[in-house]
Amino acid sequence: MMTSGTFSRLLAPGLRKIFHTAYNELPEVWTQFFDMQNSTKAYEEDFSWAGFDGPFQEFGELEHIQLRDAVPGLTTKYVHRKWGLGYQLSQELIDDNQYGSVLTLPEMLARQARATKEVSAASIFNLGFSEDIQGANGRPLFATNHPLLAGGGATQSNTFTTPRDLSYASLKEALTFLKRNKADDGIFAPIIPRILLVPDSLEFTANEILGSEQVPYSADNTVNVLRNKGLQIVTWSYLNNDNNWFLLADRAQTHLNYFERWPLRQLFKDREENQSMLHLSFYRSSWGWSHHTGVFGVQGGAVV
Repeated sequence: MMTSGTFSRLLAPGLRKIFHTAYNELPEVWTQFFDMQNSTKAYEEDFSWAGFDGPFQEFGELEHIQLRDAVPGLTTKYVHRKWGLGYQLSQELIDDNQYGSVLTLPEMLARQARATKEVSAASIFNLGFSEDIQGANGRPLFATNHPLLAGGGATQSNTFTTPRDLSYASLKEALTFLKRNKADDGIFAPIIPRILLVPDSLEFTANEILGSEQVPYSADNTVNVLRNKGLQIVTWSYLNNDNNWFLLADRAQTHLNYFERWPLRQLFKDREENQSMLHLSFYRSSWGWSHHTGVFGVQGGAVV
């Protein structure tokens, strides 16, 4: 006789183990460049100071040093959302010796959990050029006119003004853009990229550009200056545009954030009214960016 709690108590350990094994069978790409933080609140707010709107001022003997108020920066709000999926097992399925086929269900559930996180993270890049998805400064993540909040009306770009396919020349130009990056106070704040993030379709192109000793696709015996720039090529199947590519600095220089309110959990529950068991998995989190600094995005597909 199956009593209350017996069904889930017998099956849960094995199903839970299969779930964890399947979830970890492939590495998560997004963890390489999102700052992962735990949250204990309904939402998180990320605030920053823009800096001072001017340089040091000369002062003479017995004169006071000039005082200025710091210019407030941006406040980004991260509201956590719940995500989950589950399935139901009947007692007949187990009694009729079909437990072997059931073992594929936690595997499929785990893959969906991993894929959902990858899709959510990749959407930051896939929608990064869209005017419909704006950050705290009123601009998309990748834009040519990010306002410098203490820069006297100046703007900063983290993309090209026109589409540029991934090439030796365009990659060099993007690196120069990042070297001349300015902070919100208008002071040069060079960005050193560490990751060249590309869709699967650009993996071979990226390796040809960074892997050759001489400049690729050239008959000249010119040294490939990009080879020793320390760029790691990361391919991501969840990037949905075959032509777009991205440069990312270390996580300490970017502001891509993932807040986890509930970690990924599993729940096993008996339903006595129909002699079944539920296997549920869920988490609660939020994704986003607080500032455009440290990332450079390029829309490919240039017209030749």
